Amino acid sequence: MQNPFYYGGVVSKENFCNRKEEIKQLKRDILSGLNVLIYAPRRFGKTSLALFTLEQLKKEKNFKYIFLDLLGISSKEEFINEYFNALAQSLETPVEKAIKFFKDVLKIRPSIKVIFDETGKTKFQLEFSKNELSQTLKDVLNIPLMYAEKGKKICVVFDEFQEVEFLGIENEMRSQIQLHSNKVSYIFMGSKKSILKRMFLEKKKAFYRSVKHFQIKEIPKRDWIEFIKKKFNKTGKKIDDIYIEKILMITKGFPYYTQQFAYELWELTEDSVKDEIFTRAVKLVLEREEDLFAVEWENLTSNQRKALKIVIEKEGVRLHDEHVLSKYDMKIGSLRKTLLSLLEKDILDRKGNKYYFQDPLFEYWLKTKIY
Repeated sequence: MQNPFYYGGVVSKENFCNRKEEIKQLKRDILSGLNVLIYAPRRFGKTSLALFTLEQLKKEKNFKYIFLDLLGISSKEEFINEYFNALAQSLETPVEKAIKFFKDVLKIRPSIKVIFDETGKTKFQLEFSKNELSQTLKDVLNIPLMYAEKGKKICVVFDEFQEVEFLGIENEMRSQIQLHSNKVSYIFMGSKKSILKRMFLEKKKAFYRSVKHFQIKEIPKRDWIEFIKKKFNKTGKKIDDIYIEKILMITKGFPYYTQQFAYELWELTEDSVKDEIFTRAVKLVLEREEDLFAVEWENLTSNQRKALKIVIEKEGVRLHDEHVLSKYDMKIGSLRKTLLSLLEKDILDRKGNKYYFQDPLFEYWLKTKIY
């Protein structure tokens, strides 16, 4: 029997837990032509939410979307070609029609190449000189607007948008996107909160106050319980609420980790979940993440490791306790500086006076190693 739980990629409808209000609101924002910033830590389900919503909207007449993951793009030239290919793949078919459309809208008339990758999939590329780079970037950025002016509803999604800062194209992107007003909707997503806050909240930055900040909240416990129990029951297995609550205590409701735990529990269970099965599942999940967490820990300085131990010991609050500082041989000034560095590395986050780990499983792994 196939495991009813899924993790590790974009989640489809049958594996989607709740998010009804977020989907409804995001649909309204997109159709209104708003530009939206979706920030969430890694493995929180932001990409699945965006794509699930867009696929629903795609069923509506004249709606199309373009999705581009910026992670791994390392130059302006590469951005132009990857974005152009994403536009070509999403907006026009067949190949002949796509080439004709883009030749009509590109002012500098660069050469359009159609190549095939190792799987036989079509890929579009532009050939242009160094002198034509600036104008080609401008033309490609304006393609969604030209298409929207034909009466189409368009949404562009840039995932891992913080990478734009390293490409040096913020100003060019902003200068074109702001001209698209409500005709094209843009969704900017990313997992590096410290960089995204700088890009969208600092006055000197090109995208300052240019978006609606869209918050993804935690999925309520009752929804996770209903979701997980239903999938166990439909496959002839049983799980009591207490075990789902134990999962959520570890994962803090992160969709990826919650689905991962449920997946492993289902695999290990013949009839119903027992204590020993739950213990084995926890061990398996931690083993799968061990290498990643070990590298992250090894890359921290001595003071950063001490600070994380203090956050765990004090549960994120009243970190300047003299007894704890003495225990870890740290001064108040040093701790403050170190906490700031951990916020910038997106290992910690802060809400009010409380510090907390962005990755709940990393925190749990540390607890198993430290205490």
